[in-house]
Amino acid sequence: MFCSKSVRIGAGCAVAWDVLITDSDYHSIDGHEPTAPVEIGDRVWVGAGAKILKGVTVGDGAVIAAGSVVSRDVPASALMGGVPAKVIREGVTWR
Repeated sequence: MFCSKSVRIGAGCAVAWDVLITDSDYHSIDGHEPTAPVEIGDRVWVGAGAKILKGVTVGDGAVIAAGSVVSRDVPASALMGGVPAKVIREGVTWR
């Protein structure tokens, strides 16, 4: 995890190996703010090698597929996957 200002990870999350979570690009292009907070809800499962980029909010109970690049918000209880990540299924549960 790379945190410049704000990354919050909720309770009961499962985060696999080689996951990148970052709230910053660490540089600014054309004057745009290089940082934006990342919020990960409770009971979120993040698969191996996934990348969660700045400004993303992940809802409670969501699942991020291995190798995904998440650049936009993830709804609660959604399975998100791909490059760039998109909603594959909603209403998922995991244990």
